[in-house]
Amino acid sequence: MPQNIVETVINNLDEAVFLFNIKGILLFANKAGEEFLGNAPRELYDEHYKDLFSRSNDIVLLIQKALSEGRLFSCRDFILEPDKSIDFYLYPFYSDNAMEGVIVCIRETLNYIEKGDDYQFDSLLFMLLSIANEIKNPLSGIKGAAQLLRKSCAAEDMREYIDLIIREADRLNDVLHDYLQVSRPPVFNKINIHEVIERALKMMEHAIREKNAAVVKSYDPSLPDIMGDGNKLLQVFINLIKNSLESMDNTHKERKLIISTKPAAEYMVVYESSDSSSKKPKKKQRWILINIEDTGKGMPPWELEKIFLPFYTRKDCGSGIGLTLSKKIIKDHGGVIRGKSEAGKGASFNIYLPF
Repeated sequence: MPQNIVETVINNLDEAVFLFNIKGILLFANKAGEEFLGNAPRELYDEHYKDLFSRSNDIVLLIQKALSEGRLFSCRDFILEPDKSIDFYLYPFYSDNAMEGVIVCIRETLNYIEKGDDYQFDSLLFMLLSIANEIKNPLSGIKGAAQLLRKSCAAEDMREYIDLIIREADRLNDVLHDYLQVSRPPVFNKINIHEVIERALKMMEHAIREKNAAVVKSYDPSLPDIMGDGNKLLQVFINLIKNSLESMDNTHKERKLIISTKPAAEYMVVYESSDSSSKKPKKKQRWILINIEDTGKGMPPWELEKIFLPFYTRKDCGSGIGLTLSKKIIKDHGGVIRGKSEAGKGASFNIYLPF
């Protein structure tokens, strides 16, 4: 088989694949491997495994043992970060009956903590809902009083100010309505996720045309129906599509909105408590993965960490609630939403929903 075909196959694998020589120097990494380490290809090659995997002494030690002993090693559900774990396999690499190095294969999984997960996020959300509930009733009184005042007011210039009070009260009421929607649990029915995405695209059709953006779709027709609240998930997709379109301006010659679906390569490890280091996994969950990607202006890592927090927004007229709502809706479905972005290189959101 030609070498370029073999390399193409390896580059299309979801697993990260690395080849180190007998001295521990990286000779090859596939596309998933480059993404896993987060480095540009030119920064990876000729690097030692101790430098590339410096965040995990355990991986470094096992590669060292594989190279020195010529043995196969494997590890499942290894916790790499608080919300990320991996399965990894080390294979001695032989050529002409002589050991030439080691192959490292890594598959990411997702840790999901049933209890105590996202405590800070939940606390902020509870405060937000409490405030919204307290404001809603007085706001109704303000609007009602303004409407009565308008009926009895003869001065045209005063009516203009009263109309302004009524319009702003309506606008604030719409914002509060969005906030309070968070507290309503989803109503689960069997749904086709592609039909929900298509509804969102239809509703955003005018905005897509205004931006002159090309929509690129790659749906996996083999995906089964899932249990979910179609209207709430519709809100998530509209929020993400809207954000993607707003990130593309006249400076972007190629404006693309890319939406894909497939079974997730990752599985999720569900633990019985927040202390995942001391508890055995309760179950492993398979996922549908929906990816929404754009070619907009993107954002730096420090900003990406804040986008799901209530009230955080980069927009002049934004409420800072859209992505907060989206995260809560996905969480209520037992799923996970993750963002990935670089300044000037667009943004990508992965939504994991359970089969």
